[in-house]
Amino acid sequence: MQQISFAIGHFLEWTFQILSALGWLPSIGISVLLFVGMLYWLNLQGKYNRKAKQDGTIA
Repeated sequence: MQQISFAIGHFLEWTFQILSALGWLPSIGISVLLFVGMLYWLNLQGKYNRKAKQDGTIA
């Protein structure tokens, strides 16, 4: 059981070293992805609102 725990610990330590080597890149990447997703969602929401206004189904 101890060998499994240490193996998992070493693997996690190795992956965190990769993340620290990347620096700010993961944070910037996630932020850009969230921003692009927000723009996409707002664009779709605008289309849905315009269609609902035309159909008279907007609440």
